[in-house]
Amino acid sequence: MTGSRRYRIRKIMKQFLHSFLVALVVAVLSNSVFPQCDISVGKGEPAAKWDKFFTRNGPGWTGADSTFSLELPNGDSAFFFSDSYIAEDPAKPGDGSVYTNANGLRLRKPNCLPPFCGPAPEVIHYVYNSIVIRSKDGRTVRTLTGPKDKNGYSTTYFKPRGDDPNDMYWLGDPIIVEVGGQKKVWMFLNEWDVARPFDKSFWIRYRAQAIAQLDPNTLAIEKVLDLKNKTDEAVWGISLWLDPANGKDLYIYGMRNEGDIKTARKSTLAMADKYKKLYVAKTDVSRGLEGVVDLKNWTAWDGRSFSKDLNKRKSIIPEKDSISDELTVRRLNINGRPVFVMVTFDTSVGYADWKDLYLYSACDPQGPFTNKHRFYTTPTAGQKKLPGMTGSQSLQSGLSVYNPHMHPQFIENGKLLISYNSNLPFGSKPGDSIYADFYRPRFVWVPIEGLTGN
Repeated sequence: MTGSRRYRIRKIMKQFLHSFLVALVVAVLSNSVFPQCDISVGKGEPAAKWDKFFTRNGPGWTGADSTFSLELPNGDSAFFFSDSYIAEDPAKPGDGSVYTNANGLRLRKPNCLPPFCGPAPEVIHYVYNSIVIRSKDGRTVRTLTGPKDKNGYSTTYFKPRGDDPNDMYWLGDPIIVEVGGQKKVWMFLNEWDVARPFDKSFWIRYRAQAIAQLDPNTLAIEKVLDLKNKTDEAVWGISLWLDPANGKDLYIYGMRNEGDIKTARKSTLAMADKYKKLYVAKTDVSRGLEGVVDLKNWTAWDGRSFSKDLNKRKSIIPEKDSISDELTVRRLNINGRPVFVMVTFDTSVGYADWKDLYLYSACDPQGPFTNKHRFYTTPTAGQKKLPGMTGSQSLQSGLSVYNPHMHPQFIENGKLLISYNSNLPFGSKPGDSIYADFYRPRFVWVPIEGLTGN
């Protein structure tokens, strides 16, 4: 090989290496230093007026979890709750009624006393789901449940068709769609089988999923259809987004418990200590509810495109991350452009250690959601003292926290409203359920630079 030829080869290789390095630097800078659709998130702070609003003694709703919300066509907002305490009107013995004692401690009247329940009294009566409607001006509130039973107690609003009293629905995300020129509310329902009394072999068992169609003005249930051709226990409908560009493409977010999380403190509920991965599927609402409930009409994001083979779906969060069983994904207006934002707890730690709330952002509904910001560490996690407790009064176990949701219809001064739930931990000792404040949503304001209402 002549010297001139070697020179030309070295020159070509040098030019190639230079171009490669420039491209690599640009890629690194654009995705790491200047990640696309990243957001500037401030420190969250308690939303006192919302905490007060959902500190209710009755009649009606007095506590629950989930806290999905939907702005209705008339400007009111419906809050959809799973397990709910309801104070009856007129009051019934041992219902969800709450009173506040002289020290400001909110207490439920027990409906289960020693020796049957004990050694401390408990409140164990609740319905599996309910709806709270807040008027647009915030002045009126009403609670929707199922019809009262023969003893005068409320029943659950969404109820599976069978006669098994242990079969129930927990709720998924609601959304307004337009089908055949008419607006409807669609809402995912998650069907579970609750453990029978004295059966210690299980707590709950997954059964199936369905979608309910409601009248958007009255929220009356028009029909409930089961999902068809569902092949695994992925829980779909934890969040929904409808593309306004065509009004047809419905994005359906789902999660599935994957591998075990290594933790020194295992919870008594095994599924809580699993990695929870996030997936997204897509379908066409113009097919109507009958078409949408058939998973053969869905496609799922496989990392490159939406595939007809749902088994090829890929998680849209980083490999080492784990999301909440419930969460919210919404497209928000930030600095004059649309950005997809997700709120979740960090559940990559054991259930007993869930406490940190994060916002993720992405340019597209399928993510990937790689930009993440911790904005709040909940003081409720592990809390044993509730407002009004004095002296030696204390919960026997610190509270657990879960199920964060966003409520963008209430954006104020560049701040996003976030809720999360609190509850007694799994396996807690009896007696603490008489303290009403253990079980209700908590609210946080989160400042986001450039955030405006949609």
